[in-house]
Amino acid sequence: MLHLLVAGWVFALLGVSPGQAEVPIQPNFDASQFQGTWYVVGVASDDQGFLDTKDNLKMPVVLVTPLANGDLALKFGYSTPDGGCQKVDTTFTKGAVDGQFSDTALAQTDIRVVSTDYKHFAVLYVEAQKEGVRSVWLQLYARAPELFPEGAQKMQQLAPQVGLNPSQGALLPSSDQCAGAFS
Repeated sequence: MLHLLVAGWVFALLGVSPGQAEVPIQPNFDASQFQGTWYVVGVASDDQGFLDTKDNLKMPVVLVTPLANGDLALKFGYSTPDGGCQKVDTTFTKGAVDGQFSDTALAQTDIRVVSTDYKHFAVLYVEAQKEGVRSVWLQLYARAPELFPEGAQKMQQLAPQVGLNPSQGALLPSSDQCAGAFS
């Protein structure tokens, strides 16, 4: 009993939930197969900013390029309310395991490619730490701007394991605003 109590304190001191350690990473992750264009078709998060705006969001476009050092360069295209396309470049820094990354510029301390078939879908787990507040995100990527059932199923299975429920998720409608952003 005492070791369970001590383990709970350790997790609390680290700001980590015990279930977090169970978030899987795609076995044998291959960045070269992960490269290319993806669409963020679904998102779930406990982040209050996301929850306040999720009904107004559109599907971002992401261009992923693996770098020689194992990092991933990402270019995001976000639809803006005025009909434009905001572009954001960032780098996911390779972690201790292939398929695990971090992004200090976006305050994302743990990014994991949980599951992907490389051709149709990818499910990403993201933990962010902003102004002392921890948030958890699941993102469903697809190669085409439409929901891929197997990816959606994997995301739905993972959500309760990371403390998210259906009311915290959104399927994002497609938009042509960023369609040619990276061509």
